[in-house]
Amino acid sequence: MAVWTNIPGSLKRIAVGSRTNVWGVNASGQIYRYTNYDANPWIGIDGSLSDIGAGADGTVWGVNSAGAIYRYTGDLPG
Repeated sequence: MAVWTNIPGSLKRIAVGSRTNVWGVNASGQIYRYTNYDANPWIGIDGSLSDIGAGADGTVWGVNSAGAIYRYTGDLPG
């Protein structure tokens, strides 16, 4: 029997690169990163995307509503 845990929030797209690399985009294009803490699951990330993808190596890519491609670099040094 499959067991699912409801995580609070509402997303239109979700991308999972690993257990600790989970990202999402809501219907308004706001970007969220999973905190790995179900009681406070999501933190907002600056920007706006219509789709998002996450890799097992930690990379995150997105596409905005105009089709422009972006790579997240907020966790890279300097």
